[in-house]
Amino acid sequence: MSKNASTRDSRFAQLIGLELKAEFARKEISQGDVADKLGHSRSGYSRWLNAKPSMPLEAFLNTCELIGADPRTIMDAAYERLTKEMGNPQDISPSDPADEANAALASADNGIDIDAWANQIKAKDSVRDSE
Repeated sequence: MSKNASTRDSRFAQLIGLELKAEFARKEISQGDVADKLGHSRSGYSRWLNAKPSMPLEAFLNTCELIGADPRTIMDAAYERLTKEMGNPQDISPSDPADEANAALASADNGIDIDAWANQIKAKDSVRDSE
């Protein structure tokens, strides 16, 4: 992963936390109360909001549902701020060949039907479990 990609994902996590904090303020809810209601320590929850480390997706979703916020709106606002600060990812040239290869693979239409592939894995798992 390039340094820029690492910086972008860290900044995105920070912006998610900032958007959640703004939502708490708009709804006059304390982050400590949210942490308590979700069963997390206040200090650990505060670290998540500050992206040290990033908030797990489950905690993010539970937070949004608890405070009545649309998670898509929070993420969209954070991503919009990210692109204003750091530009769009397609405008940033990869810094090493591995990043270029990963970008090419991600954008390639390889014809894989993900649903069919997942069903094959489930079928193999069920055969293995029945043995």
